Amino acid sequence: MQFSVRASLEQFTLPHPGGEGLLKISVAAPAMAPPDTKLPVLYVVDGDFLFGMAAEIARALSSVAAFPPFMVVGIGYEATYLDFLKLRTADLSPPISAEAAAAMGSVGAMIGSDRNGGADAFLAFLADTLKPEIAARYPQTDGDEHILFGHSLGGLFAAHALLTRPDAFSNFIVSSPSLWWDGFSILQKLPAFKERLAALPKQPRVFVDVGGKEQDPPTSVPPGLGVTLEEAQAQIRAARMVEAAKEFADALREAGVADLRHIAFAEEDHTSVAPSAMIHGVRFALRQGA
Repeated sequence: MQFSVRASLEQFTLPHPGGEGLLKISVAAPAMAPPDTKLPVLYVVDGDFLFGMAAEIARALSSVAAFPPFMVVGIGYEATYLDFLKLRTADLSPPISAEAAAAMGSVGAMIGSDRNGGADAFLAFLADTLKPEIAARYPQTDGDEHILFGHSLGGLFAAHALLTRPDAFSNFIVSSPSLWWDGFSILQKLPAFKERLAALPKQPRVFVDVGGKEQDPPTSVPPGLGVTLEEAQAQIRAARMVEAAKEFADALREAGVADLRHIAFAEEDHTSVAPSAMIHGVRFALRQGA
């Protein structure tokens, strides 16, 4: 059996939905795919961080573990780290009140909480611009099997996408979602979501995960971020990541999501959980016994 050691890579740019700048779209095709196979597509926000990981996981799964081949599409910025933090906040977050933004203090300044509220426009870009673009460029993709993966603030975005446009993707992987954003106001969308879900001819499948250690208080913070240890610890306490993820999964079930899986990965923290979330989330999405 012959296959590439590394995942393939093609890149192109599309105008940012806000009207300024460009988004870098990265695409990895599977190492091997039988002729006439329709490929599911995994869309990964925070592509600057997560696309490479997702592409190699896809290659390893489909090439080594006899896993169904799938394509990976990453959406990124090609920015410095501190600029990236602010750009993603602008695109991935629903609006936040001035009071909630101010209460975040130095944490909010670090991630650019004053630049918020672009989630609806970014979701419209993914669903109405990027998906058709991928279908046109790669006709071997499966128009009925498309998976959204978001982690952390990207997990909040995936939750927002699910609740507001549950028909936009066939599968949602909501990884370590920042549900605490704007005082957990995203939960107010659940009643309307229940009605949207009931009206769909076909329900999406939903995977919600979190690292079991995500509520453990940090003992240090990376230098250069402008956040004190005390501020970071206060943010962790307020976020209630592990408890909130379970409560969100329970609320989705109550709203009528029939095909849902929730996992708290016991030994993982907020950073280390991402690969596990991606592997198990895609296994669930593609019905591989997870």
